[in-house]
Amino acid sequence: MSRHQRLAIALMLITSTIILNWSYPYTTALGERLFQWVGLPVWSRGSSGLNYVGITSLLLLFAGLFTLRASLQRHARKITLLALILAFWLPPQLVTAYQMVWAKGIYALEYVKDESNCNYKKEGEQVTGTCSLTFVNHSGQDSQFAASIRNQQYLDGSFLESLDILGDQTLTIPSRQKKTIKVAFTKITSDPHNSVSGSFYGFDLTVKSGEQERDL
Repeated sequence: MSRHQRLAIALMLITSTIILNWSYPYTTALGERLFQWVGLPVWSRGSSGLNYVGITSLLLLFAGLFTLRASLQRHARKITLLALILAFWLPPQLVTAYQMVWAKGIYALEYVKDESNCNYKKEGEQVTGTCSLTFVNHSGQDSQFAASIRNQQYLDGSFLESLDILGDQTLTIPSRQKKTIKVAFTKITSDPHNSVSGSFYGFDLTVKSGEQERDL
């Protein structure tokens, strides 16, 4: 096999790794959707354990890097290291560049999950609280949307599980800005338990604007 053929195979393997892990504009990686489409399990134990998509992409990446190194005559080690860095660094940069140049509305939004949280207090049947939601709007236009919390596994069995905390409030993020929005809420619950307060974070969101809907 010639060096040019090895180089082509290496680039194909590395590109396959990037494609399998590509998730924009969704939250689920393309590899996971592909596995589900063909009927293959994504996790070794239902929704936890070993991630078969991650293992597959790592094997493809290492195979691609090994083949790349074998195809090069000069600076093989430096170029292979650069390819490894680019495989992880390039995808988010491409997403951000797309959002800044072409994306509009909710497709230009970046949700900063680790800077978002909700605090609540329950007294009797009334629940009050505030959610702090952080977004970055990469587009040149203001973005208006409604948001709702989804996949609330950590709320299973609690009085918060059935509450639409964020409701249909319209949120606005100015163009080219990062902003934390505080959303206050008051809800009524039929839960008979005593008064309690707390907080939660790390939750996923669904944002809607007109007929457009996107999971973040």
